[in-house]
Amino acid sequence: MFRKTVYGFTAIAVAVAGIGLALANHSPVSSAAAPARAESVHVPATYDSMDTSHDGMVTEKEAMAAMPNLNFKAADTNGDGQLDRVEFLDLQEKIANGTWTNAVPKKEFVKQIKGYDEDPVDVVTKAPKGTLKNPYDSANITVVAEGYQQFLNHGCNACHGGNGGGGMCPPLNNGVWIYGPSDDTLFRLVSLGSKKLQEAGYSRVNKETPALMPQQGGTTLTKAGDLWKIITWIDSMNMKKGN
Repeated sequence: MFRKTVYGFTAIAVAVAGIGLALANHSPVSSAAAPARAESVHVPATYDSMDTSHDGMVTEKEAMAAMPNLNFKAADTNGDGQLDRVEFLDLQEKIANGTWTNAVPKKEFVKQIKGYDEDPVDVVTKAPKGTLKNPYDSANITVVAEGYQQFLNHGCNACHGGNGGGGMCPPLNNGVWIYGPSDDTLFRLVSLGSKKLQEAGYSRVNKETPALMPQQGGTTLTKAGDLWKIITWIDSMNMKKGN
């Protein structure tokens, strides 16, 4: 009689466990698992450890070798087929705080600004000192991605590094501004160059090394909108670092 009772309880327990497992396997939470979960993506300690080619940029192949479960397109927010340092830090931060989902971010609306095609030099000539404001939002990831692409398109990386981390010229992501961090100052500095900016009454607030900023407006950069997008990308990097 005792054995029958034990066997009876055992059978009931197994049946209950089986029902619980079946319900779990068909629950809405389980069926919505979609991309690899954040905890399945392990980010290397440093960016340089992934950069096996030592060229300053991490290719998709290099990223996937280090992070097999990564949805690369989700991490490559500017869509250039590589993972730069800013994207790496963003990925690292999101995985650390549990907000990474491997989902590809949707493109955000980018408004068409007035005077996009105007020469930057003409813009600063007409605008009174201190009145220029960036028309773009540094939190708009689509504008930021386009700004980084413009940074590369116009050859800014040749002096400031592929990720804005510095090279022949100062870094753009360390929060140190030679003439100040305002939109007005940054736009004029790139447009006019250091010498003409000083002639216009702007003074250094930090040491300028190792070289003066050459004029880009009307030469390398001929559209004000392109320059504003580059500044948006620079602002975005510094916002992430708290600069």
